[in-house]
Amino acid sequence: MEIYSDFKCHWEEALKHVRETIGDKDTYRRWIRSIVPLSYEKNTVLLGVADEFTAEWIKSNFEEVIVSSLKTVTDKTCRIKYETGHFPVCDEPECGVAVKSQDVANKVDAGLDRSNGCYNFKSFVVGPENRIAYAAAMGMVDTKSSALSANPLFIYGGSGLGKTHLIQAVANEVKNKKNGMRTEYLSCEDLLNQYVEAIRTNRHHGFRNRFRKVNYLLIDDIHFLAKTEKLQEEFFNTFNSIYNENNKIILTSDKRPSEIHGLESRLVSRFSSGLTVEIEPFGEETRLAILRKKQEKQEIKFDDDILAFIARNIYSDVRVLEGALFRLVVYSSIDNCRMTVDLAKKILNDYLEQQSAKRVNIEAVQKAVAEFYDLRISDLTGRNRSSNIAVPRMVAMYLSRKFTEHSLPKIGEAFSKNHATVLHAFRKIEKDRVKSEKMNRLVSQIERKLHAG
Repeated sequence: MEIYSDFKCHWEEALKHVRETIGDKDTYRRWIRSIVPLSYEKNTVLLGVADEFTAEWIKSNFEEVIVSSLKTVTDKTCRIKYETGHFPVCDEPECGVAVKSQDVANKVDAGLDRSNGCYNFKSFVVGPENRIAYAAAMGMVDTKSSALSANPLFIYGGSGLGKTHLIQAVANEVKNKKNGMRTEYLSCEDLLNQYVEAIRTNRHHGFRNRFRKVNYLLIDDIHFLAKTEKLQEEFFNTFNSIYNENNKIILTSDKRPSEIHGLESRLVSRFSSGLTVEIEPFGEETRLAILRKKQEKQEIKFDDDILAFIARNIYSDVRVLEGALFRLVVYSSIDNCRMTVDLAKKILNDYLEQQSAKRVNIEAVQKAVAEFYDLRISDLTGRNRSSNIAVPRMVAMYLSRKFTEHSLPKIGEAFSKNHATVLHAFRKIEKDRVKSEKMNRLVSQIERKLHAG
């Protein structure tokens, strides 16, 4: 096995070649610089990365460049393996250092949180789908916005829509104020791990003191709390202690409190007692704004028609949008070519195929609505006008109009109705969502089911 210090020197030298090959500084910083070189044994290089998604992305887009650069430096052809659990730490938007998760855990035990300095309010793109969540998060740190500082703040929505960005932006904003406020940010999974460790090492009292003496407690993915009864009881008491001291609590989840199976009713009540806001799937305009924001720090800039093509055809979460954009950056920098829509279509072909497979159609809407209301699809497409079927039918027509590209007559045909009936249903449900929280909630549930695919 090669001495680690020697391998690290080789790795740093190889990175120079990787950086030159990639060309784009932002791409290099985001995907390459945070890799941790772990070992080099029998021509196998072990690299540390944050998670499986990062490993797959690096493998698909940069592994060939890394292997080639290592061969240039060592004159050996290496095989790359990845180990997850190594997280990028950035004090400023320039993320450059990465450490093992255990090191981060040690810092957390010392009273520091896991928030990533790259996440802030300035870099968060605000659109109609997330503006209320954004304003509410800002209100938690701006004492002048008392109308928006409801406590607790519960933010929910699908994966990759910015919940983690917002909650960490609050943590970083509080820290940057340097007013002595103490924050604790971590995921629910980390909270569970530390709770188990506290019990194992008989440090239960220290665990309680740590989390009950904060000004801001911020927990990501709180729905994982449903996995353990003991931690639910502990968190219930912690929640009450913080709340009674007028300190702030912000929680995120993939679903609203009442939809978290296995969560005790008293916790559902506590979580719902403040402000509960949803971040909805992004529309095309917001996706385009996100892509423009992502491009700001890149040396390679694309024309708006390229960004519009991505926004129009890739409607998944931010991570997928970002991945598609970076792939174009990498190809453009390596081939030194001018990007066109036709070329982008070719490069992103696998993305487009995946999106096409996930694209919502009328049949998928009918199935989701029928399952939600415990009806048959034939009930929605038949002539029955009873209220227990008429409302679900209007919801199905509304969602078909909202999420498919079919015309009003085509949607009407699928429900044995004319185009005027579809338009009426769309307008009625749209108004009812504004007037009725119950209607808005149930339609949102079906929308999340559709996008979960």
